[in-house]
Amino acid sequence: MEAEIAIEDKPKKRYGDPWIWGIYCSLCLISVVEAFSSSIQQVGTDGVYGPIGRHVATLLAGGLFLFVTQLVSFRKTVFRWGIILLGFATMVSLVYVMNHGQMINGAMRSMVVFGVSVQPAEFAKLATVLLVALIMSRYQEPGGVRTIGVVLSAVGVITFGALTYKQGFTNTAILMSISLSMMLIGGVQLKKFIIVLLVYGIVAAAYLKINESDSVATVKEPVVAEKVDSKETDRSSTRENRINRFDWDEDECLTHPLTDMYKQEQYAYMARAHGGLLGVFPGNSRESSRLPLAFSDYIYSIIIEEMGLVGGIIVLVLYLALLARAGRIAQRCTRAFPALLVLGMAVMITVQALSHIAINCGMVPVSGQPLPLISAGGSAIIVINIAFGVMIGVSKYADQRDDRGRIAQTESVVDSSKVLQAENPTQVK
Repeated sequence: MEAEIAIEDKPKKRYGDPWIWGIYCSLCLISVVEAFSSSIQQVGTDGVYGPIGRHVATLLAGGLFLFVTQLVSFRKTVFRWGIILLGFATMVSLVYVMNHGQMINGAMRSMVVFGVSVQPAEFAKLATVLLVALIMSRYQEPGGVRTIGVVLSAVGVITFGALTYKQGFTNTAILMSISLSMMLIGGVQLKKFIIVLLVYGIVAAAYLKINESDSVATVKEPVVAEKVDSKETDRSSTRENRINRFDWDEDECLTHPLTDMYKQEQYAYMARAHGGLLGVFPGNSRESSRLPLAFSDYIYSIIIEEMGLVGGIIVLVLYLALLARAGRIAQRCTRAFPALLVLGMAVMITVQALSHIAINCGMVPVSGQPLPLISAGGSAIIVINIAFGVMIGVSKYADQRDDRGRIAQTESVVDSSKVLQAENPTQVK
């Protein structure tokens, strides 16, 4: 039996899907160029090359996580136990951060682990995908997913959402969006899906109502500008101010005075307008020194300024192509678990990218979301690299059908006599 398992765990493709590798390398290349262009606000005592040096080091560290992750077969028991361990560790970390975390942009978001700052909210996205994939594949039934699997998935998402809510409602919304997408992918019956959607809506409304009441009870005077108290432990007042001042008509943004309250939207608008169709070429950004968080939360506006509308569309297409390719791989998988894994990871990356792009383009209220693999950051880059590692691992180890519905041939042909000998150890050739 052990010999049979060893043969099954041989990779079907030696290096994994080339399209996913190509998208990953393209995003890394854009990341290095644009991170260097938008890093002027980060320049300190280590000189102009300090920020880009740190960013490249983070990308290399993330690449190491990708390399290790893609080597582990999803069939192995250690992979499944690793998912459970990651989910538990993430929940404990989120609870710790809520009470003893470090303040970043007005909320407790990070903790220090072995001298490295870690944001558990980013790992919550990864843990959500892994746990939902594991649960729904475990409780598959003809025609859909058993009720217990849907309930366990929803409870896990709500728990992670409750623990990340004070750091920003966008994180909670992304977690819910990812899980709903995976339920559709996993074949959850329409009735159960609608019930989960209603439950998510009720829970989200309750979160908003509770935090709105707390915010009204603590505010003693009207807020003139978006100024976050260093002692504030959540983003309730900031979130309320951003929603109240949001203009669905982006042109109205230009009529407001250039103050701290509106500078993010206005400078982002200027960057996009300055870029035009083809951009001003990388390194010639005018707004990177004025646009707050141009190297992270608003890097897409700098991409459009330097690469133009064409460059912005290319970046968007890369994320959509990743989702399409993951869907193709999932369609060919013969089992539910690898299909849910590869599509769940792609959905996580794409949803976060679309959220970042929508915020940068003024389509939704301001909220901090990095552009996957391109924005400067630590935990976010590590998580996205792990997600790519999982997708590449699935493309290597999963049994996949060809275009005619047959199991595709592997690159390495297994000797049939070895399989027979593994099934019948006593047989003598």
